[in-house]
Amino acid sequence: MRVFQIIGYHNSGKTTLVEFLAEELKKRGLKVGYIKHDPKGKGITDKEGSDTHRVKNYTEKTALVSPTQLTVWFMKDFKLKEVLKFFEDCDVVLVEGFKGERGFPKIAVGDLESDTLREEIVLRVKGKDDFYGVLEWILNQI
Repeated sequence: MRVFQIIGYHNSGKTTLVEFLAEELKKRGLKVGYIKHDPKGKGITDKEGSDTHRVKNYTEKTALVSPTQLTVWFMKDFKLKEVLKFFEDCDVVLVEGFKGERGFPKIAVGDLESDTLREEIVLRVKGKDDFYGVLEWILNQI
């Protein structure tokens, strides 16, 4: 299992990139998992147009993690490494958010700047023109 974090500010295009990557990786026969971090607890699953609804069509497993619950209704705050245990059978796991979690390569979308994350940011995405480059980079890591 390889884990890639997609990070960036609100409305920077993270989900659009995740949706593209998940679809393309699935087309290539890979089992893809998606973990969406919802630090404010406002996310809604399965609502048409929501982030999880947009991406889950291309994934084997999807999770929405908030401070009070995991979408599968465990009522506690989960760390990313705890949630990843549920995705061990996936070839690729695309994690949206969890900027503060260390230990995985991060793909920054938009103008995210952070001295503490700089060493883990492996790619920067400015727009949709960069998506195929990200896809190729991920495929080369597998």
